[in-house]
Amino acid sequence: MSTLTEIEMAIPHLDPAELSHLERMVHSLRLRKEQPRRPSAFDLGPLHLGKVLKPLTAEDDLLEEMLDDTRD
Repeated sequence: MSTLTEIEMAIPHLDPAELSHLERMVHSLRLRKEQPRRPSAFDLGPLHLGKVLKPLTAEDDLLEEMLDDTRD
């Protein structure tokens, strides 16, 4: 008996949570095998972005600055 046959026989006995887990796992594995691995930001080494122009403080409201930006 093949592994696939054993899996097919076990599936009807799984509860909904187990079926959901199985679906996510199979989907994830299939995507990894079908698509070449894409580079990730986590693959990069530490970056040097230059000196800090203005240190952030608790008083800074970055969202307001972005929304009120008048540069064109």
